[in-house]
Amino acid sequence: MNAAGCIRWAGAVLLVALAGCGRMGRFDVVVTIEREGFKKTLGVLPSVEVNLVGVNDTEYEEWYTAPMSQYWEPDNARRLTTVRKGYAHVMTFGEEQPSRQILYRSNKLVYDAWAAKNARHLLILCNFPRVAKDEPGNMDPRRRILPLDKERWQGYFWGKRVIWVEVTPSGLICHSTPLPPQPPGQSQ
Repeated sequence: MNAAGCIRWAGAVLLVALAGCGRMGRFDVVVTIEREGFKKTLGVLPSVEVNLVGVNDTEYEEWYTAPMSQYWEPDNARRLTTVRKGYAHVMTFGEEQPSRQILYRSNKLVYDAWAAKNARHLLILCNFPRVAKDEPGNMDPRRRILPLDKERWQGYFWGKRVIWVEVTPSGLICHSTPLPPQPPGQSQ
């Protein structure tokens, strides 16, 4: 085999190896709301909206630093476009809505849209608490950023492999913990 053939062969092997790393998983994403906590704190369960958004590496930094107070403005172009293009799964909580809502792993519409844009991160965005200081990433209580890498999730709730997040009066709490990222070439 000549040098050009060796390089092509090595490149093909590398592409196959990399294709298996960091593949987007499809999970049941369970979002619950702490009804009693809201009623105790506020006296009522307010209407709360949660957006589950798949984000790729190119747009990650924009989403990481995006001010949540602007994102939740009624006419925010980023939010409206993300929902319109099918990159966001919207959940609404309140007195008349269920306190546990699920984005099922079988939801092809959402997961196929995320896969088409090579999403690697799951952003869980919540419009509560209404008044909070805009902070980057997970420092903002209205935003949780989680990996979509299927190798990073091993936890089970309700007998299923799920990601579980709870909306509380003080912000979002992730009850599922992803495994730390593995160095290239190592498997879990």
